Amino acid sequence: MIEVASLLKKEGIPGDLFTHRIFSQEVNYEANSFQGYKKEEREGYGLRAINPEGKLGFYAFNRLLNPQEAVEKALEVSQLGDRVDFSIPTYPSTWEWEDFVDPRVENLDAQEMIELGDYILSRIRKECPQALVDVVISAGREEKSLLNHHEEELKFARTFFGVGVSANQTREGDILEVYAERSWGSRDIDVEGLVQEIVSKLEFSQRVADLNSGKYPVVFTPSGSLVLLIALFYGLNGKNWVFGRSPLEDKEGKVIFSSLFSLEEIQEPWALGSCPFDDEGIMTRAQKYLINKGKVESAFWDLWSAAKKGIKPTGNGFRGSYRDLPEPGFSSLRVKNGLRDSSTLIGELEEGLIVDSVLGLGQSNVASGYFSCNVHLGFYVKGGEIQGRVKDVMISGNTYQALFNLKEISRDSRWIGGRILLPYLLVEPIEVNK
Repeated sequence: MIEVASLLKKEGIPGDLFTHRIFSQEVNYEANSFQGYKKEEREGYGLRAINPEGKLGFYAFNRLLNPQEAVEKALEVSQLGDRVDFSIPTYPSTWEWEDFVDPRVENLDAQEMIELGDYILSRIRKECPQALVDVVISAGREEKSLLNHHEEELKFARTFFGVGVSANQTREGDILEVYAERSWGSRDIDVEGLVQEIVSKLEFSQRVADLNSGKYPVVFTPSGSLVLLIALFYGLNGKNWVFGRSPLEDKEGKVIFSSLFSLEEIQEPWALGSCPFDDEGIMTRAQKYLINKGKVESAFWDLWSAAKKGIKPTGNGFRGSYRDLPEPGFSSLRVKNGLRDSSTLIGELEEGLIVDSVLGLGQSNVASGYFSCNVHLGFYVKGGEIQGRVKDVMISGNTYQALFNLKEISRDSRWIGGRILLPYLLVEPIEVNK
């Protein structure tokens, strides 16, 4: 689509063309049975153009158009667009980077994926014969490119590999479902750890424990920690700072969380969010703190929000798909870990709760940080021992208060969705209701 860039340059129209290609394959198992294999390729384009009045137009398409037609459609939309304060950036010509491509993923065939699925299914069924197990294994390659009105181009490719497993047990008056996943940019995911996580959750869940309503110390597992972080991500969105929707907008440079808590954006090559540049052509940093020992250091700034704030963009402009304009977001994140293992944190609880997953998180008020949701999978702890699974229990609180009341962070961490490296978080107190 170099012709689009040439036309933009010829007509003096600032703009960029974002191209996104995905080549993927997937095997699927349901209720202990192989269901099928599918393979697909998708490609799409998103064209931004700033007209002479400074208004932004955007046009997305998934088929090759005449370059003149694509530019005309973007300019037509721009008549209804908002005036923008940013410029389409130039791309560096001397900076070099490598694609994050694992040939073992790129060359993976259907038979290998089916063999892996059969192995996972047999391992879980051997330990838990009553369970009905679903497995989804996906693999593929993703390619992104940006072409601007200077006829400069950026390209980047990565592979992705993921396994998601859910296991279901139904007894009279009780339905149990547990889930675990591993996602990464290379073939090197911990399959044995995934299997053991499912088996352990099933074993700990066989007994249902009872606890009274009250305030308890709660250990959030890496997946359970998302209960606290979803609202924090909203608060760190630069666009929400611009619109006055974030509780953090006037907190930059201030300590408002526990000194134990540090959140940083990192560039771990095989993490699925890591990239040399964002979806607007701004180079990403190797590392930067968002929260450093409880102090708010920065937010996620794309071109639009940074221009409104009067600062430089931070390489955090990302698109959900080629159909979307960039929004403030993140590449890969890490919550800094602590000094002691999660087993020690749990073993020292006199009485408390482990939260692994919740239902109804979308009903919480992420703008204020307030959460109130049902515990989908959680375990009651007494005397340092897991007594069993809890049912019909709800937790509530506020993300910002909970992270201020953070008592300890585990040494062991796990990647969630291949993008966020999270430890176990011990928070006290959390409101628990039946």
